[in-house]
Amino acid sequence: MSDLSRNCTPSTGYYTLVVGDRTFKLSTRALYSDAPNHFTHVFSSSLEEAMTKTMYIERDPVIFSDIVRHLQGYYITPRDEVHFTDLYIDAQYYCLPKLKAQLRAYCVVNVGGKVFRVEREILEKRDAPNFFTSFGFVHSWEPPATAPLIAIPPAIPPPILDRDPELFADILRYLQGYDIEIKDEVHRQNLLKDSRFYLLKGLTEKLLASTLTVNGFAKDDSAKNEILFRLKDIRLANILLPENNNHDEMPTDESDVISTGMTSHIMYKNREGAVYVLLIEVHNFHLVCHYNTPQSPFSFTASTTPTGSSTPVISAGRVSPIRPNIELVLSDQDIKKLRDIAKSIKASDEIVTSIQTPDTCAFEIDGVKVGLDALTNVDKLSHLIKLDNSGGLNMTLFVTRAILKLLVNNGKVEMELLKCESFSSERGFNGKREFLPSNKKICL
Repeated sequence: MSDLSRNCTPSTGYYTLVVGDRTFKLSTRALYSDAPNHFTHVFSSSLEEAMTKTMYIERDPVIFSDIVRHLQGYYITPRDEVHFTDLYIDAQYYCLPKLKAQLRAYCVVNVGGKVFRVEREILEKRDAPNFFTSFGFVHSWEPPATAPLIAIPPAIPPPILDRDPELFADILRYLQGYDIEIKDEVHRQNLLKDSRFYLLKGLTEKLLASTLTVNGFAKDDSAKNEILFRLKDIRLANILLPENNNHDEMPTDESDVISTGMTSHIMYKNREGAVYVLLIEVHNFHLVCHYNTPQSPFSFTASTTPTGSSTPVISAGRVSPIRPNIELVLSDQDIKKLRDIAKSIKASDEIVTSIQTPDTCAFEIDGVKVGLDALTNVDKLSHLIKLDNSGGLNMTLFVTRAILKLLVNNGKVEMELLKCESFSSERGFNGKREFLPSNKKICL
C-alpha cells in the first residue's frame, strides 16, 4: 500500500515527478502540503505510478518549478498576467486547492502594457457588480465532478486590457477608497469613458455629477440638497416622480400622465439611495426675450436711411417697464432628452420652453453680471430689440452655459433659470474667446 493512502501525513518517503524534460523529487510531506490533489490521488491508487513512485506529466516544467516552491512552503507571486494565468491553469490541472485560493485572492491584469496586481476583494467590495466580478473576467472554470481528474483545463487568455494605465490607476485608487483628483474636463471625460467600460456605475454617477450642493436658502428642507448634471448625462432610471404627487393618484398605465395641478421639483436618486433636487447644465442655446405684450413699453417712430427708405426705430414709451417673456430655444437633442425625462416620470411630452426666471437668477450679459431687471432697461437694450415678421418685439441672447431647475406643473415639464452666461452680439462672444497659450505646441 502506498504511503499516501494513510490517514495521517507520512514523515518520510520521496516521489519522482518527471514534468516535460525535467525531473523533480518531492517528499510525501510536500505532496501533502496542499492536499487532496492529483498527486495524492494517483500515488494512493492501484496504478503503476503508485508502485514505482514515479509519475510522468506533459506540462510546462518552468511553471511546475513554481508549483514545487509552493508545495515546499514558499509564497508564489505571479510576475505578470501570463505567469498568473499559467499558474492558475496548472493549479486547476493538479487540483491544488490552496494554490487556487491563493491565486483567486488577487487579480493580475495588464492594462495598456502596465501590470497591476490587485486584491480581488478590492475589486468586489466597492461598486460591484462590475467588469472585474463578471464571469468573463474571473478565472472561475472548474471541471465537473464527473470529469477525469487530469482533464486539461481550457485555454484561458491572460487578462490584457487595451485601456489607459494611468486612468486605471486613478480608478484603482477610487476602488481602494481614496478620492480621485480631477485634473481638468478632458481627464473627467476620459475617466467617465473608462468607468463605463469597467461597469462601475457608482463612479460613473459621481463623474457625471458636476457638484452636490446644499442650498441654504431653500424654503423646504427636502429642496436643500441639490445635484447638478449635464443634461445629456442624466440617467433616466434615477429620475423620481415629484415629491408632491399624491401616490394614490399615480398613473398605472404608461399612456397616463401626471395631472395633479401642483408644481413639484423633479428629483434624482443616486446609487446610495440619497435623493436630490435635480439641476441641469445646458450649453450653447438661445434665449429669446419677447416684449410683444399689450402693455409693451415701446413706441415706434420712422427714420429715413441714406437710401431714402423708412425703417422702424424702437423707443421707450411712458408705460412702466415690464419683464419680458423668456423662451429657451434648445437643440433637438436637448429637447429629446427633456422629453425622455418627462416620459420616465409619466409627464406630458410637451416641454414648456417659456421659462421661469426669478429675481435671484445670476444673470450675465457680455461678461457683465446684471440683475434680471436689466432686460427691461429699454434705453440700453433698444439697439438689440428687433421687430419680427409677426410684428412682435424680441431680443435674442446667445447662452454659452446655464443652470436650470426642472419642475413639473400641471403634468408638464417646466424649467427655472438659476444661472446664465450670455452674449448679446457676436462681437461680445468673440471678445470672450481665449488665445492658445504661447507655449502650446500643436503637432499635425
